[in-house]
Amino acid sequence: MFDAIKRMIGSTSAGDATDEGQVLSAWAEAEGHTFKRVKAKTGTGFVVEAPEGWRVEWGASQRSYIAGKELRFRCDTGVASDVQLIMLSRALSLVLETDVFSRFTNAMQTQIDNTLPDEMRWLAMHPRVPLNDHAALARRLVVFSNAEAVARRWLDDSVLLPLEEAAGNWWTDTLVMVLTINRGMLTLRMSGDKLQPLQLKLVGELYRVLAMRLKAVALGD
Repeated sequence: MFDAIKRMIGSTSAGDATDEGQVLSAWAEAEGHTFKRVKAKTGTGFVVEAPEGWRVEWGASQRSYIAGKELRFRCDTGVASDVQLIMLSRALSLVLETDVFSRFTNAMQTQIDNTLPDEMRWLAMHPRVPLNDHAALARRLVVFSNAEAVARRWLDDSVLLPLEEAAGNWWTDTLVMVLTINRGMLTLRMSGDKLQPLQLKLVGELYRVLAMRLKAVALGD
């Protein structure tokens, strides 16, 4: 799996914490967010807190499919804790699905490997949410969920139009980015290496739309 992902994103080395911290700090200041430097067992990390209740974490990767450092956008949305959803590019889904299938068949298992991250197991466990009314988006992204009704309420025009713009412009096949809903948390994971100001602005704007809409769904809107 690592070789396939490296081919997608190219050969990169781990980002320098000072450089990434400067980029995150400048972005946070420009957006009116709060920037903090934190210490952890895995080394220096950074946290950005938005006034609307979501946060960004930069530090050691928590997922095998993200090499080097990881950038996480997180928000407690209040949606039901049993709702599970994953959204990612078709290209990345094929890489991860291949890895899941390989582990399953090579070990002759009778159930999905519980050591895998939740979102990788969901690719095999949960049905795909159709995006038939949005052909351009469906060509680039896929959504799997155990709660299609909630997913469809969330994926209204206020969400689908920004997603279509992202998929048509900057959410490319080479960008390793995974969006999940689990235990009420909306999490977006991507590489934290070599952060760019424009990239942060674009991802941050999209995430804000997604998080605010999911909060509205949780409140019954």
